[in-house]
Amino acid sequence: MTGYAVALIAVDSLRPSEHVDPGRVAALADEIVAAGELRQPILVERESLTILDGHHRWHAARCLGLARIPAIALSYQDPRLTLASWSERSFSPDDVLRAAATGQLLPAKSTRHILAPAPGPEPVSLCLLGPTRMP
Repeated sequence: MTGYAVALIAVDSLRPSEHVDPGRVAALADEIVAAGELRQPILVERESLTILDGHHRWHAARCLGLARIPAIALSYQDPRLTLASWSERSFSPDDVLRAAATGQLLPAKSTRHILAPAPGPEPVSLCLLGPTRMP
């Protein structure tokens, strides 16, 4: 047990901070449908609802018309959260929050948010995530 609370957060209330690879989003959406569940929660900044980790999962959820997505909401002040980078460039929490606030998104896979201990899978059935619009 890692002690992270997972909540179902409205997909439309979240703010991205990075671009994504559209091909990866499509493949992930197919994987989610085939599994019938979303297996891993995304990570969001508690106050601004900025997506820190899970941009591809969030975009896939939007493509699938889901109303909610499982998420762990933490503050950058949480000692379990570390901000790193997948590249040589370094980023600050302010860089991430500014990208989300202004819509000037960072490149795909630029930041790496690490939780220690790492959360395990928390599968949530698609039927619990609901459609965003009724047919």
